[in-house]
Amino acid sequence: MSVRAGARFDGAHPGIAHMAEHMLFQGTDSLDQVTLNRRAAELGGEHNADTGYETISLTFEVFNEDVADALGLLAEQFYRSCVSDERLRKERRVVLDEIRGRMDDPADRLHTKAWGLFFRGALSHPVWGSIQSLHALEARHITAFLRRHFTHERTVLAIVGGISESAARAAVGKHFTGRRAASPAKSTGVGLGTVSRYRCRGGGGQAYVMKLIAVPPVPRQLIAVGLALDLVGADPDSRLFQEVRERLGLGYDVSATLDWGEGWAVAVVSASAARTASKRLVRAVEETCQRAADEGFSPDELARGRKKLRYRYASLAESAACRRRRSRPPGARCYRDGPWLLRWRTERHASVFGNAWRCAFAPRSARMDDAEGGAPTDFTLHGDAGAQHVYQTLRDVEPQPDTTEAAGGGTFSLAEGLEDERHHLG
Repeated sequence: MSVRAGARFDGAHPGIAHMAEHMLFQGTDSLDQVTLNRRAAELGGEHNADTGYETISLTFEVFNEDVADALGLLAEQFYRSCVSDERLRKERRVVLDEIRGRMDDPADRLHTKAWGLFFRGALSHPVWGSIQSLHALEARHITAFLRRHFTHERTVLAIVGGISESAARAAVGKHFTGRRAASPAKSTGVGLGTVSRYRCRGGGGQAYVMKLIAVPPVPRQLIAVGLALDLVGADPDSRLFQEVRERLGLGYDVSATLDWGEGWAVAVVSASAARTASKRLVRAVEETCQRAADEGFSPDELARGRKKLRYRYASLAESAACRRRRSRPPGARCYRDGPWLLRWRTERHASVFGNAWRCAFAPRSARMDDAEGGAPTDFTLHGDAGAQHVYQTLRDVEPQPDTTEAAGGGTFSLAEGLEDERHHLG
């Protein structure tokens, strides 16, 4: 369950979204903290949450037969989380310890400082806020934040697994029936800073280099930049890996990532080396990125990058399909085209994060809201898997069937057979 209530909506209280995520596990009107977490453990699932700049996301992995109970617990957190002064004081100490740990890590410290200089406005502070901002938070602030943002209009619920459509609809209809009379919060502006270079001195013998590059937040371009980062960045065959680790032997850590949301996108390239080699490391990163921008990529590189992406999405789609085939309840239809996505009504000004992801990765057959102002729909059902769609798009041909004729005229899945082998060997 993803709620459009990330750190960009913190407003006057940097870190409030992240703290609100923590407080979702500190008890509700009817369940105290111990009972809430024991109930999650009784379902045997992985129950967790994460906060980014755009969303707060809660995840729950359970057996198919426990989906309805898991949705009930998510609904309890969604509608009835209770923020008391006592629990807030306790959890604030936990988050403050998390912040101190991040600041003790030189790579995290550099990322936090560089990010704050790169952006202006809603993205310029860390997701977790600061020690000062957390001390200023009160229980009433977090309660108001949850009531303002945790509404159906700002929420997407995804259910993936061996549960039928009718069972999913029934479970959602049973548990998610409440409403909150709160006006949706408007998106906050994002701008770029004016600092082009920053040096941060610290103890230790290691140097860390981080390069942030503004990217147009357009779905098609984001896919292209993602492919380019694969070719430039951290994989053993990539240019930066080969330059920093293999040719120059400067250091161990090399990474390249892409972060984005409504109205913003940034590519982050980083590497580390001994402090005495810091200037060579900076030069290697700059020259590798500049060479890619000036010369582009060879047909062989693009083919290799496309195939890696195809494999990732094909593997994701196949593993999901295998799980559905093996775990669906008796008599339930197997939706080979992909997992079901149940979502509530989404406002026209929903994040580009959500719209772009749907525009780029949703299947051609699925209905999508027009990004420029198409009418929103209530409780829309989307079939097909975005992963399979991307796989087909990158391949530009129809994928081969994943089954082979077996003795007796039946069929079996090669991937499913391998899954069974791994299970028995495991």
